[in-house]
Amino acid sequence: MSIADDEAEKAYPTRHWSGTHVKEQFCCDTDDLQEAYLRGRNAPPADAEVEAVAKRLLWNSCKWDGDDDYAAWDEEDAWDYAGRFHRWQEDYIRQAKELLTLTRKAANE
Repeated sequence: MSIADDEAEKAYPTRHWSGTHVKEQFCCDTDDLQEAYLRGRNAPPADAEVEAVAKRLLWNSCKWDGDDDYAAWDEEDAWDYAGRFHRWQEDYIRQAKELLTLTRKAANE
């Protein structure tokens, strides 16, 4: 299950008619659908989104090909390595939050 699916299930758990396995249904119109879209578009980024951007920023900002003391195999390996140093991951997480906030702001102006 994706993170988005998991969040949706937590926010709007599947409901069944009492004593049956038949899911409850509701009616909505295009205004309701547009409002739901806008809520999702304006929602703050999930922690998983922030971390994914932070990992990519870290991966792209360093040379990991072995010319240095450490060669990471992939983004996860680089992220684990960065965790050994005080505040390195936190700095990339802060940058990722700023970038995601900017992109959401630009999309909603």
